[in-house]
Amino acid sequence: MTTTVTVAAPAGALLGALGTGGVALVLAVMLVLGVRGRGRLKLNDNPAAITAFLAATAFSAAGKLWASPEQFVGQGLSGLGVGQGPNGPFGNVGLAAVATLILIVFLFATMTPLFGAVLGFIAGVIWPAVGPGTIWAIPAELAAAVLTMVGG
Repeated sequence: MTTTVTVAAPAGALLGALGTGGVALVLAVMLVLGVRGRGRLKLNDNPAAITAFLAATAFSAAGKLWASPEQFVGQGLSGLGVGQGPNGPFGNVGLAAVATLILIVFLFATMTPLFGAVLGFIAGVIWPAVGPGTIWAIPAELAAAVLTMVGG
């Protein structure tokens, strides 16, 4: 008995069948090498943030091992009392407040490539977590659409 494995790209995938784990791996390596910047290409603050946001979106879609950073961010927010209602150490701080804070930091803070990457990754986890139908879900939906077109 012979098993046939079809390795075909999904319709419309620009790079072929990368898969969600493959996209996550590619973006993780690109992010690390681009932020370090010792090669021919270097990610500056904004491109690093965008790449990290796309990576976070891919990590979330891939699950498995890739979900670990997302869980780390969630645990950090829980430790700060986000989403705990009025009993949290900062009072009632919801995810929308954290999402807005991330946007403010993006707009007003001076960023290094590493800081931009970290902030972009956190935004990639927090913004879609605020909930579907919110303005914060739009960047994650666009990122997921782009990743699907590329090959995820």
